[in-house]
Amino acid sequence: MELFLLFAVFIPPLISFTVNGLVLPVRRNRVWSSGISIGSVFISTLASLLLLLERAKLEFVFEWIPAKILPPVHFGFFLDPIAVLMLFVVSVVALMVQIYSLGYMSEEEPLSFGRYYTFHSLFAFSMQGFVVSYSLLQVYVFWELVGLCSYLLIGFWYQRPQAARAAVKAFWITRFGDVGFAIGMILLWGATGTFLLPEIYSKASEVSKVYLLVSLLLVFWGAVGKSAQFPLHVWLPDAMEGPTPVSALIHAATMVVAGVYLVIRLFPVFELVYPVLPVIMWIGCVTAFIGAAIALVQDDIKRVLAYSTVSQIGYMMAVAGAGEAGLGFFHLFTHAFFKSLLFLAAGSVIHALHTNNIWEMGGLSKRMPQTFFLFLVGALALSGIFPFSGYFSKDEILVWMYHGGFKIPFLVLVFTAFLTAFYMFRVLFVAFFGKGGVGKRPEESPLVMTLPMWVLGVFAIASGFLKVWFFDFIGGTQKEVHHTSYVPYISLGLSLFGILCAWLVYEKGFLKNLLVEERALSVRYVLERGFWIDSLYEWLYRRVLDGLSFICGWFDRYIVDGLVNLVSWVTLELSQYLRGIQTGRIQDYLYGIVVAIVLFIWLAFGVL
Repeated sequence: MELFLLFAVFIPPLISFTVNGLVLPVRRNRVWSSGISIGSVFISTLASLLLLLERAKLEFVFEWIPAKILPPVHFGFFLDPIAVLMLFVVSVVALMVQIYSLGYMSEEEPLSFGRYYTFHSLFAFSMQGFVVSYSLLQVYVFWELVGLCSYLLIGFWYQRPQAARAAVKAFWITRFGDVGFAIGMILLWGATGTFLLPEIYSKASEVSKVYLLVSLLLVFWGAVGKSAQFPLHVWLPDAMEGPTPVSALIHAATMVVAGVYLVIRLFPVFELVYPVLPVIMWIGCVTAFIGAAIALVQDDIKRVLAYSTVSQIGYMMAVAGAGEAGLGFFHLFTHAFFKSLLFLAAGSVIHALHTNNIWEMGGLSKRMPQTFFLFLVGALALSGIFPFSGYFSKDEILVWMYHGGFKIPFLVLVFTAFLTAFYMFRVLFVAFFGKGGVGKRPEESPLVMTLPMWVLGVFAIASGFLKVWFFDFIGGTQKEVHHTSYVPYISLGLSLFGILCAWLVYEKGFLKNLLVEERALSVRYVLERGFWIDSLYEWLYRRVLDGLSFICGWFDRYIVDGLVNLVSWVTLELSQYLRGIQTGRIQDYLYGIVVAIVLFIWLAFGVL
């Protein structure tokens, strides 16, 4: 039964992709293309819900590529509580986003509209296949398919130069990380003789610690690229050039957390080598702070949410590196709902006003009350305000970091919680209460857009209360230290203080004087340039890589081609002398033959 339900999860999206991709009349028809895609994800959602209710567990494997010299390659499905929960999250968010897209993408041409749903179906299949993969090689295959879907959907409006550049940037930066993943995966296979995850778990302890350290760091480098962690985080903000529903699904709730899911899935191996975990923790902490700091000065509402996603994934990585991957997965679970809600609410505003700039918005709390309320729910959840879901998951992380003795990472993350509340309510006060929208009369989004937002809003509130059930379901233990710790009150107090500061600065105009603004300009200058990380990459590309390519081009042109041309020139020059003996007269050839025979006889008798 479990195997049937599992096939019912990811086969319908594959069928939808095949039909929409190959049958042109279907792709040209709005009703058929969207109906098939939404119907397939609806079946996936029902099947994943049944797997969740049954607490399904399954191991199914078969020989994919037979081999005689090397070990054969296997393909299969590994279903445990973590995979079941992730399937449910992916299916629910994908369903809500696809329904929402009926309204958001309604102005697209029929063929473009069908292409959009075709890519969505491929992504749903790829992400679900990634979640339940039995072998590391199979994980890598679906990992790359997910990256392909990200590239296609970021560059969906390929006519726009910014979208095309953003798609290429995302593709190359994530591929840079994937090179490390591929090498690390092959090293693990070389040491254990298998790609199968359960066998890697059991055999990893027998591998040399140094060898395992190098392998895992390379695998983690792939996770850094896919989950937009420092220093490979620069692609995600630019990925906002894609349609907003794509940002909600791929770049907030599902694909971008694939790196975190990979770390959680391989955590039994990661925890065998202690030096790897501090690397993961510190990269998570640095990323959380950098993402939140840069979000403070962004004027594009989607880029604020993008940097926020970078920051929140940093929390997940940090606590995994601190030794508690279960808490990272719990934050992944709650974050998927409230961050996708925030993106869809932002898309609702963008769809109504046709602008991403928060300073061109304003007064939307009365014009778009449903969107305002749901954005507020998402902002409160992200800020970690009780009783919204972010309070339960993010504060559990902070409690673990504090009581685990990770004092400096704790201070970084708790300060980041203050920044998170500040930048989110900066957006809320400017966009929904500001004066930038004077003269504009936007209307509330249609039901096909607001209904999915309400569903995600319910999850954004309720998912935090599932904490006890969550840890019981995945086989972990809820950390009782939360109930005796004062850390949650510190975090909650700082978050409320961040909201108060945002209200004073952006609603009441407090601190608006020349001296404060002048002192803030230097900080803003640094943050607007993203700590010059992007500029560093541009310098490396233009100066170093372009310089190396010039040297390689010169060497190819003048050394490699020069040697080939030299041989050709020498041959041509020698041929000028040799061609003189080709007269075309028979008697000249007879003289040559006679001379050759005499010479041959002389040599033969001379040797004898």
